[in-house]
Amino acid sequence: MTTIKLKNGSGAPAASDLVQGEPAFDMTNKRLYTEDSGGNVIEVGTNPGVDVTFADNRKAIFGAGSDLQIYHDASHSFIKDAGTGHLKIQATNLKLQDVDGNNYIDCIDGSYVRLMHNANTKLETTSTGIDVTGSVTADGLTVDGNIA
Repeated sequence: MTTIKLKNGSGAPAASDLVQGEPAFDMTNKRLYTEDSGGNVIEVGTNPGVDVTFADNRKAIFGAGSDLQIYHDASHSFIKDAGTGHLKIQATNLKLQDVDGNNYIDCIDGSYVRLMHNANTKLETTSTGIDVTGSVTADGLTVDGNIA
């Protein structure tokens, strides 16, 4: 049988007040705290104030129908949109990068969208169309307008 001790007080407890996994309830502010494996006091629930760690195959789930899920399955990482509507990533400037910080896609608001291969721009949008660096392979080509 496990005994759970509940400490109460006003404000967040100090690390010296707790042992790992022991709960402490802030009666004044109605918040629950515990100590993690690193000796950090964390708030349990809405605003932990430090990194939140999930084991493999455990998910951060958002929405009433588990619409958005973020997780790692020990082999791959997922951002899964299983709800209705679109998954929207909104930013003034957006970069999709590899783990070393090299761009796959670089989007600058009001300027360009670039697609890269091995950190080299291969396709870039411009105010007049697109610029392509390298060869273009296509199954067909339809051209509207003047060809210079």
